[in-house]
Amino acid sequence: MTMKRFANISFYLLQIAFVTAIFGYGSVRYQERFADHGLPEAVNEPVLLEPRYDRPDFISDAQLLATLEKLKPRLRGKNPRINFVDHALRFWGVQSTFEDDECLDGVEMRDLLLDHRVFQKAWGPEERPFLVPDLRNDAMLLSMRTKDGAASASHTDHSLASLAEVGTPLDFPVITPTGEIELRAALEYAMTEFSLNQDEYEWSTMIFLHYLPHVQKWKSTEGQTITWDRLADRLMRQRLADGVCFGYHRLFALVSMLNADEKEKILSDEMRQEIVSYLQDVTNRLVKTQSKEGYWDSMWPGDEWDGPPSEDKGSPLGDEADRILATGHALEWWAFAPEEILPPDETLLKAIQWTYAEIDELSDAKVKRYYTFLTHAGRALSLWRGKMPHEAWKERNEKMARLNLTLNQTGTDSSSETEPETRGFSFE
Repeated sequence: MTMKRFANISFYLLQIAFVTAIFGYGSVRYQERFADHGLPEAVNEPVLLEPRYDRPDFISDAQLLATLEKLKPRLRGKNPRINFVDHALRFWGVQSTFEDDECLDGVEMRDLLLDHRVFQKAWGPEERPFLVPDLRNDAMLLSMRTKDGAASASHTDHSLASLAEVGTPLDFPVITPTGEIELRAALEYAMTEFSLNQDEYEWSTMIFLHYLPHVQKWKSTEGQTITWDRLADRLMRQRLADGVCFGYHRLFALVSMLNADEKEKILSDEMRQEIVSYLQDVTNRLVKTQSKEGYWDSMWPGDEWDGPPSEDKGSPLGDEADRILATGHALEWWAFAPEEILPPDETLLKAIQWTYAEIDELSDAKVKRYYTFLTHAGRALSLWRGKMPHEAWKERNEKMARLNLTLNQTGTDSSSETEPETRGFSFE
């Protein structure tokens, strides 16, 4: 019996060693493939942006929690829109958990994006996959279906950028329709496909900032030399209002570059100052065009430097949605901006309080309809309290657990008001 047990243990140890060796070889081969294709070596763990400010004078704890309660990811069920899922994941983070049966936890949202089995269970076998393996020159790349219906992403490279923003490593296992592959294959696809002339490049830039923060330059597959200065110039080249979401994604990418430059010095001194001046001009425009109520809309830039405003590019969802979109996006990129770029406190206070009040009054139907826009607005309110949404939500859950424990120990009626910060806010 002893010899048999020894043989079994040896067999399992050999199996573990074999699997470990294969996995290690696969990781090495991915790195070699990057080198073979002339692509720069990426970091495995993405570099994350951190909130700069905590302004309880702009939004209170109770107001923030009421907003987060309103914007929980109630996406469980059949056919969850993929652009809702990747926006919700970016908003809530992979660490988020919810007791509400209608809500998806962060891990579940990530699985919908990165596990074809989960996607197929939600969408059914008749739906085309979201994850699309792409074999090129004996290398398996990974694309994510985009701008192709409700089962696809809404922006070029947005899903991968969202995964990067919540800290997904490149060696994370992805289950595709044809087997397992590392997330690194999706980065390789994004870099292989990238062109300075593509329609959307903002989220591609965000991917590079998260996974290539140490790289000064590289060549695209078209032979273009890519530098951070050149990317910044490309982001500032268009009219302010042009592009997806009224041009705000470009502003977010630019302010993210400034953050990265503070750590890795990726920009020339001249380009950094050019970006700062550009964003200061944007801020001045926003101060001038803010409504008396505190919001902005699709016409936020006012007169452009080359002429009058562009024609109104409002969304088909109407004025209310446009105002939430414009104001939430502005507050989001400002939350990462250096102080020299920020508007006066009065401007921020009016915008933040308008956003809170507007969300608070939305019906459940409108929350569902505007959800992608609302994720930017809700995330912005949390950032202005110096926290990612999942951190604020965790603190809320811990506070409620302590409160319930106290009530149980004292026998106090749980319906009574016990803490000032819970007034006007209904906990689950």
